[in-house]
Amino acid sequence: MIFAYLKVAEKITHVDAFARSDLLSKRMGNKMPNGNIIVDSTGGYNRFDGWEHSNKFDKIKKYYVVGDETSSRMLTAKEIQSLAPQFVSTLSSIVGVSGSRAIDIISRKGRILTARQVKLLLRWLK
Repeated sequence: MIFAYLKVAEKITHVDAFARSDLLSKRMGNKMPNGNIIVDSTGGYNRFDGWEHSNKFDKIKKYYVVGDETSSRMLTAKEIQSLAPQFVSTLSSIVGVSGSRAIDIISRKGRILTARQVKLLLRWLK
């Protein structure tokens, strides 16, 4: 089932994200839950990540996605429970691929949806 969706407003680096005042809450710190900006104030690896992503740091730090708050949202538990029983059949119909599980339709390597398919899926979610 889909739990949330995000429309990308902009793509920046983690260094740029760290510097932005509107993203202060996304910085990592000695707290839980932790933030998702993986750099520290000098642009180095943030120790509060606990070395979870240190092996991919050089790749990850290049891209930070900022969502469009007006076109993104998390579904409520009630919405998820209501929509979940029809999810696989709806996804199958929209994508045009048969399967008894979402992974059969999307595949382990992912699937790129067309703009039309995204619109149909969002319409179903709303």
